[in-house]
Amino acid sequence: RSKGRTGSGGGECRAGDKMAKASTPVVFAVVSFYVLVSVSTTLMNKLSFPRETFPFPFTVTCFQMAVALMWLMVLTVLQAVGPGFICKFLGLSRTKRLDWNPLNMGNAIGCAGAFTGMLATGNLCLMFVQVSFYQAAKSQHILFSLILSSLLLGSHAALNIILACAGVTVGFIINAMAEVDIMRSLVNDNITSLVWGMAAGLVSSFFVALYPLLLKRSMVSMDNWQISINVNSMSLLWFAPLIGYEIYQGKMLDNPVLYDQRFWAFNFATATVGFVLNLASMMQVRVTSPLTHMVVGAFKGAVTTCLGVVMYGNKMNMTSALGVTILISCSFFYSYLKWQHTNSETSLREKGLGEDDKDK
Repeated sequence: RSKGRTGSGGGECRAGDKMAKASTPVVFAVVSFYVLVSVSTTLMNKLSFPRETFPFPFTVTCFQMAVALMWLMVLTVLQAVGPGFICKFLGLSRTKRLDWNPLNMGNAIGCAGAFTGMLATGNLCLMFVQVSFYQAAKSQHILFSLILSSLLLGSHAALNIILACAGVTVGFIINAMAEVDIMRSLVNDNITSLVWGMAAGLVSSFFVALYPLLLKRSMVSMDNWQISINVNSMSLLWFAPLIGYEIYQGKMLDNPVLYDQRFWAFNFATATVGFVLNLASMMQVRVTSPLTHMVVGAFKGAVTTCLGVVMYGNKMNMTSALGVTILISCSFFYSYLKWQHTNSETSLREKGLGEDDKDK
């Protein structure tokens, strides 16, 4: 999401403290809001990329990113002149102003490249495949995360984490095999679109795994909104050649949908909902635990898949349902194991610091 969905994980270290102060109705309301906005973002995005009438996903994605930047400008104004309770609600710092300095934005060029690849190929995948298989195709970021962490950071995952990752991959393979059978049974679809969608989903998964690694290296000290400003701004430069390709190679200027105000109004609404997803994510992290956040993520994936069947007539059979079930279950198990591993490392560090203090 957003996807500009950059920087939605801020404040996780304080989740436990905030959770104790939040009442059950508040937690329920925030979680429901997050699920509603997250599912709506995916379902609206599916309509924003019509393959038959406007097959130019890079231009649409860039437009949505420009809308996100517009809302970031609104946040910058609110930070300067808005009431304190609004700034607190939006997670805006009163002491550290949002910065639009082009020189500082240049430091985000690498992260922006990964972010562009993540969004461009993710939306390309969504344009070619059903919503249910879109969820499966993008799930392989778990596999790429393990590979990149090993290659770039030299870290090695525990056996149970590797097995959970293998389960996600098995679920994806089962779902892909079922999708081939479904495509063959449909008159208007063919295997080529599935192959393109699968390839785009796998590439997007690679960038989803790469993006946070680059983010930690270059912008670890920035808050969520500042990261969004820098990454989204520099991503516009990465999208320029992609849009040029769609104009000259795809003859986009000759497409009547380009001049349809209703189409762009809907995309404006889609981008706005995607931007609100950032806020919904931060709100949920504040009032729940990281474990609850993972459970909600698994539930959201299941809801999105079901609504894809109901609203868009996505076809599923018993094999694809089995694949999705395995995939979502193993994804949650993987997230749970990673959460446990992170908690263990944090406890060991705190214990080490405590022993050092005693020595002093």
